[in-house]
Amino acid sequence: MAGDTANKPGQIVKVSGIYSVVHDDGKDTFEVTCVKGEHFPPTRSGKGAHFELKYGATHAHQHEARKGTGSGTESVSQSRT
Repeated sequence: MAGDTANKPGQIVKVSGIYSVVHDDGKDTFEVTCVKGEHFPPTRSGKGAHFELKYGATHAHQHEARKGTGSGTESVSQSRT
């Protein structure tokens, strides 16, 4: 078991990012994206699996570089040639 790094299905995601879905037997591990504030999804097996953060990432609308940019619906101009 992963100890403090194990997140169970149904718990609230504290850090957005890529998570490994790890089964207790260590087989069939795969990766999923989970978003801060949402719940970790249920697993097909129903039990014996947990989520481990592999790569943390800031969700786009919460990124520091976007603060003060308004509603987040800025238009992007594209030129066609």
